[in-house]
Amino acid sequence: MSFLYQIFIQLYVFGFRVFALFNSKARKGLDGRKNWEDNLKKAIDPASDWIWMHCSSLGEFEQGRPVFEALKKQFPNHKLALSFFSPSGYEIRKNYDLADVVFYLPFDTPKNAKKLAQILQPKYWILVKYDYWYNHLREQHKMGTKTIVISSTFRENQVYFKPHGAWMSENLKKYITHFFVQDETSEKLLKSIGITQVSVAGDTRYDRVKSIAAETNKLDWVEQFKSDKKLIVIGSSWGDDEQLWVEYLNKHQQEDWKVIFVPHEIKTPNILKLKNDLNATSILYSEITPNIDLTDKDVIIVDAIGFLSKIYASADLAYVGGGFNKSGVHNTLEPAVFKIPVVIGPNYQKFNEVKVMKSKAIVYPIKNYAEFEKVLLDLTQHQEKRLEIAKAAQDLFENQQSATDAILAYLAKD
Repeated sequence: MSFLYQIFIQLYVFGFRVFALFNSKARKGLDGRKNWEDNLKKAIDPASDWIWMHCSSLGEFEQGRPVFEALKKQFPNHKLALSFFSPSGYEIRKNYDLADVVFYLPFDTPKNAKKLAQILQPKYWILVKYDYWYNHLREQHKMGTKTIVISSTFRENQVYFKPHGAWMSENLKKYITHFFVQDETSEKLLKSIGITQVSVAGDTRYDRVKSIAAETNKLDWVEQFKSDKKLIVIGSSWGDDEQLWVEYLNKHQQEDWKVIFVPHEIKTPNILKLKNDLNATSILYSEITPNIDLTDKDVIIVDAIGFLSKIYASADLAYVGGGFNKSGVHNTLEPAVFKIPVVIGPNYQKFNEVKVMKSKAIVYPIKNYAEFEKVLLDLTQHQEKRLEIAKAAQDLFENQQSATDAILAYLAKD
């Protein structure tokens, strides 16, 4: 199987290069890996002790961030390296001030993996959730690096638990020093295939969103817009999500509610289409000036990035997009930490935190417009229900154990 994997990796790299000719995101990833060896050698002090965290993308970074920040405090004499596979993580966090070096993970060829292991030689390699690359795992193991996986989840239908996935599961057993999983189901699945180096620690994203909520100050322009009304925030929305909202808002006049859209895609054609489709009085964030009275606007469409959490802080109800996409719903903990109901689309099964919040009637999945309309009318018209949800959310976050503390306690004993 190792031989077949090496063939696959060569084909994968070739395909990535071809795809980069037509896709700007892939091209950024390819350009960012040019001369990676020389660039990393210049940035790495070989006399220092290193701890390395790898995140596939920005979402995984936010999940691992509480641990990264805690590592800085617990291991002050170590240098911290941070890597990404995707440009969406690297481009935003390439200047992250807590990291001593930030780089793209080189493609998983035997040559690249060996060079990286020799250059970095970390004491720990912390993988956030997944991104198991065979050659990198093997070479780090040879170097004596302890590889720790945090905030991972496993499902019975994954390849590791099928007969044809035995080679992959054996590699996890051989090369991963310890798994910190989010739930007991994941622990049982790993143990069923002989992987016993596993602990249930919970999800570090709870730690992250609680930290964000504690530090977040509400935005003046949002509070001015909201005034004495209630606020709905539609975060990370895609086209399918926005179609539901356009139909709903055009049908139901919102006398007591204001609405802010924060679309996932902020390209001008998408933003203008959304604005033109709405009957309500709307304004783009980029059009707001100090002399504009926002209180007479019904809808703001945010055509910028970077402050969704601060907008959620003023919300009385949230909708999180992505639930109609194959990849699934975006971050639901981000609004839920502010003790508000969260409505989502139907694709959430991969996300344990969503299932937990659904069971506690904090999150409300919908499949179509009829369900969407029914849920929205119920939540917007019944304040007592929103108060019950606020109490359920408060209890959930207060009782959630700190996954970060569990992980750092393990490293401290090592």
